[in-house]
Amino acid sequence: LKKAIEAKFFLEAVFIEYAVMEDRLESIIRQSGEWTFQKDRTKVKISEKMKKMKKIVGENSLAQKYFTAELLSEIESWKGDRNTYIHDFMIQKVTTADLEKFALQGWEIVKKLNSASTSYKRALQKQNEKNTPKK
Repeated sequence: LKKAIEAKFFLEAVFIEYAVMEDRLESIIRQSGEWTFQKDRTKVKISEKMKKMKKIVGENSLAQKYFTAELLSEIESWKGDRNTYIHDFMIQKVTTADLEKFALQGWEIVKKLNSASTSYKRALQKQNEKNTPKK
């Protein structure tokens, strides 16, 4: 992602950002023990993952600490804008400057999501260690 941004491959950066967001959301859902989708993981849309994330955050105080409503809103908003950008790009309504700004915005969201995901995973591990009886 960093290399794509530095090389000014903004469209590629947007695709990478989307893939990273999907991956992180899936990881968080799995870490929470909430992966209940019956279909192949590659067919679970990001919108379904976001619904599951909101449920987890609503029910899990530890998740609430790391995944704020603001962050989830940023992800959803960016995802919606991404779809518009991709469609507008195909009919040449998007400028390089627009795409750069959007890619940089996505990069910031990815950094926040990665950080929250890593912190949440560590907190879950600590919580599980406390709750596991020692032999």
